[in-house]
Amino acid sequence: MKRKSHVCCFGGAGLIALFFFIFQEIGFAGVAVSPLQQTVEVKPGKKAVFTISLANNKRDSKTLPCPVKVEVLDFNVSDRGQLSFGPEYKHPRSAVSWISLDANTFVLKPGESREVKATVAAPIDADGDYWAAAMIELGEPQKSEKGVQVKFRTASGIFIHVARRSYSERGNITDVNVTMPNFNATGDSNENNLSEVDLYRLHEKRSLKVEAKLRNEGIISFLARGKAYIYSDDLRRIATIPLDASRRQVLPDDNRWFTGIMAPPLPAGNYKLRTIFAYDSKYKHKIMKDTEFTISQEMADVWAKNYKDDGTSKLKFEPKQVDLKLSPGRLTATTLQIVNQGMNTIVANCRIESDGAKNDWLEMKATDFTITPNGAYSTACVIRVPSDAKPGTYNWTILVETEQSGLTSQEQNNNKQYKIPISIMIDENAHVVMSK
Repeated sequence: MKRKSHVCCFGGAGLIALFFFIFQEIGFAGVAVSPLQQTVEVKPGKKAVFTISLANNKRDSKTLPCPVKVEVLDFNVSDRGQLSFGPEYKHPRSAVSWISLDANTFVLKPGESREVKATVAAPIDADGDYWAAAMIELGEPQKSEKGVQVKFRTASGIFIHVARRSYSERGNITDVNVTMPNFNATGDSNENNLSEVDLYRLHEKRSLKVEAKLRNEGIISFLARGKAYIYSDDLRRIATIPLDASRRQVLPDDNRWFTGIMAPPLPAGNYKLRTIFAYDSKYKHKIMKDTEFTISQEMADVWAKNYKDDGTSKLKFEPKQVDLKLSPGRLTATTLQIVNQGMNTIVANCRIESDGAKNDWLEMKATDFTITPNGAYSTACVIRVPSDAKPGTYNWTILVETEQSGLTSQEQNNNKQYKIPISIMIDENAHVVMSK
C-alpha cells in the first residue's frame, strides 16, 4: 500500500484546521504520533501525568532529521465542526494553563522515537470537562510558490475530566429543518455536460435533506449519534436517514449541526419526522424531537421521475488491503480512507477480526462514523509490534458494516458489509514497507 501523507499545511496560529480532530496521521519525514487523542482523569487540586509519543519511522539515506516543536493551544469548534486554534480562542473551560511539557523542541533522527511527558495540575474548584490541543509543528517553515510562509502542523486532542460526582449528559435538540428536493436547479436539462462536482450538487438538490442542531447544556462532553425516522399518517416507519456531523463530539456549551440526505423518492402524503440522538455512554440516554412535513402529489411525481439508482457499490476503500513488513518493537500508522460514491448518507461501524493473531497489536482510532454523499472519511490504524514478536506473517480483517439512508421496504439494499484484509510480516531487519 502506498503511504499517504496527511499533513495539514497552514500558516499562523489561529487558522481553521481542515484535518480531523481528534488527530490525523502525519507523514512528514515519516513521523507518527500516538495517541491520536486522550482523556486524562484528574481529581480537583491534584496532578496527573500523560505522554505523547512521536516516532520518525523512515530510515533510508534520503531521510533528514526532523525538527519538532510542541505547543499547547486553545481551540474553538464552530457549530459546523470547523476548528480554529490559537490564544485568541481561549474559553472558560480551557486547560492550557494547567498543562506543562518536559520538552517543547527537539529533533527526531531517522528511526528515532521520543516521548513528550506532560503534567496536568487541576485547580481545586475544577468540575467537569476541560480541553486543549497539543499542536505539533514539523520541520522548518517553508515558503510556497507565492511567497506565503507555510508550516506543517497537526494536533493531538487533550481532554481533561475532573470528576467530583456522577454526571449525566445534557443534550437538547434546538432546531430541525427539512428541505424539500428542488428540481428547478440550473443545469437540469444538461446533465451530460456537467462536471462531477456540479452533477453531485445537482443530485443533492434533488434529495430530501434533514438538519438537526444539538446543543450540549451540561459540563461534560459527549459523543452523539443521530438518526431521523420518517413515519406515514398511519404511524408506519417508511424511511431511515442517518445524520452526519464532521465531529460527533459535542463539548460543553457547544452546538453541532447534524445532516442527513436521502435520494429515494417518497409518495405524496403527510409525514412525521422523528429525530433521535443517543450518547456513547453506559447510560444510553436518548433525546428526540418530532417535526411534520408534506410531500405534494406534484413533488412526488417529479421526484419519482428524476430518481436514478444504478445499484452499484456505494463505498470505495483506499487501500483495499494493507500489507506491511515490520520489525519487532515498531510503531507505525496507516490511513484507511472511505469514499461515499452514492447520494445517501451512510453510517459505518468497524471492528477488527483476527486470524489467530492478537488484536492488541492494532488500534483503530475511529470505529464508527457517518459519511455524507460524495464525502470521504479517513481513520488511522495504529500498529504496535511487541518487541518480543516472533518472525512470521500475521493476519487480521477490518470488517465494515454500513447502513445508508433509504426506504424501509428496501432495507436489505440499505445494509452492506465490506472486508479490508491486513497482513503484517515480521522481519527482525525490516524497514517499514507498505504495498497494495
